[in-house]
Amino acid sequence: MTSSPHRPRAPRQIILLVGPSGSGKGELSRRSGLPVLALDEFYRDLDEPGLPRRYGIVDWDDPASWDAGAALEALISLAHDGAAEVPVYSISDSRRQGMRRLETGDAPLLIAEGIFAAELIGPLSAAGLLADAIVLRRPVPVVFALRLARDLSERRKPPHTLLWRGWSLARAQRADIARWMSAGMRPEGLHRGTRRVRHLTGCAEAEQHLRARSPRPAILRITAVCFLRETAHGTEVLAVRKRGTGTYMQVGGKLEPGESALEAAVREVEEELGVQLAREDLSLLGDFEASAANEPNTLVRSTVWTTHAPLPENLVVRAELADHRWVDIDAPGTGARLAPLMVQHILPALRIR
Repeated sequence: MTSSPHRPRAPRQIILLVGPSGSGKGELSRRSGLPVLALDEFYRDLDEPGLPRRYGIVDWDDPASWDAGAALEALISLAHDGAAEVPVYSISDSRRQGMRRLETGDAPLLIAEGIFAAELIGPLSAAGLLADAIVLRRPVPVVFALRLARDLSERRKPPHTLLWRGWSLARAQRADIARWMSAGMRPEGLHRGTRRVRHLTGCAEAEQHLRARSPRPAILRITAVCFLRETAHGTEVLAVRKRGTGTYMQVGGKLEPGESALEAAVREVEEELGVQLAREDLSLLGDFEASAANEPNTLVRSTVWTTHAPLPENLVVRAELADHRWVDIDAPGTGARLAPLMVQHILPALRIR
C-alpha cells in the first residue's frame, strides 16, 4: 500500500467580507494579518458575451459580471490545500492580465472580500467552510469620499464615469447593506469588524493547537473506480463531486459489512451513475492511503479500480453526487480542487500505466 506522509488537518475556515465599494474592506483585511482573496479578481473580461449592461455600459455591480464558480473553486483549494492559482484583474482595463499563486501558509483562517461575497454564503456553509460573514456599515458620505479618492488615484475609469457611478452607489448603499444583512451577514463598523476578525483568529488558532494534540486519525476503508476515456488530447478520467462539497474524486464509497472492495465498486457505480458493470469490467490499479477530502483528521484507505466501460453520452450523476467532469491525467489543471487520493496516488499511477 502506498501511504501519504501527511497528517490530515482541518480545512481553513473562510471569513466573507462585504461592503460598498470604498467602505474599507481592504483596510480591515490588512489589519487582520490574515491571507486575503480579493473577489474582484474574478470579474469577467469586458468583451465576454452576455455581460449585463446599464446606462449603455457594463453593469459591474451585477453579480452576472463576476465568475462565482471560479471564485468558489479557488476558495475551496485555499481552504483545503493552502494554495490556489488566482487571476490578476485590471479594473482600469476591465480584463484579466494573467495568473498568480496565492498561498495561506499556516493561517487557520482567510478572508474573501468583495461586493459579491454574499453570493458565496450558501455554498461555503454547505461545504462547512464558513467562519463568519461580515458587512461593513459606514456613513454614506464617508464611503463616497473614500471611494472617489481611491478610484481617481488608481485611474480606474474616466472621472465622469467615477462620479456618476459613485453617486449611484451612494444612493443604493442603504438598500445594499439591508440586502446583505438579510442574506445573513453581520453588520460591523471598521473598528468592531477588525476586533471581530481578530477574535475569530484567536479561537481558530486555539482550535488548531488542540487538533495538533488530538488522537491518531481515524481510518476509513473505501473503494474507488476510475472511468477512463481516450481523446485527441490524451487519456481522461471521470471525477465526481458530492453535494455540499467542493472536491472532485472518483466514483465509489465505503465498504458495507462483509462486502469486498470489488463488490462495493460494482454497487457504488450503479448507485451513483446508474451503470451496471460486470466484475470483469474492472482492473485493479492499486491500494492507496491519503487524507480524506471532506473529513478532518481522517485517512482513507482505498482499493482503486480502472475501467474503459462506456458511459451514457449525457451522463447524469445520482445518489449523493452533484456534479461530474473529465480530467486530463497528464494536465489536470488548477481549476477544481481534486481529492488528495486522486492527486497524490491515482493520477500518478494512471500516468505510469
